[in-house]
Amino acid sequence: MTTATHYENANFLRELAESLPRIFPGKGEADKTALLQRLADEELAQAEYDEWVRAKVAAAREDKRPGMSTDQLRQMLSARSQELRSAL
Repeated sequence: MTTATHYENANFLRELAESLPRIFPGKGEADKTALLQRLADEELAQAEYDEWVRAKVAAAREDKRPGMSTDQLRQMLSARSQELRSAL
């Protein structure tokens, strides 16, 4: 799903929660309204998370620093580990 879809779903759920007393009058409507509001909140949270992930991916793609191979990373981490052990 796209971020726009999550926002559309959240708006639909909020509108449904507001209209529920007219659509389906009766007992238990407070519970159903609360459930719809919670589902809308979850959709908004998912949309925010999607935006955050997309921003992180875009930032990573724009990063022009040279890449590092797995072996280089292992060597760097091993050297750092040795430094920390010898400091103790």
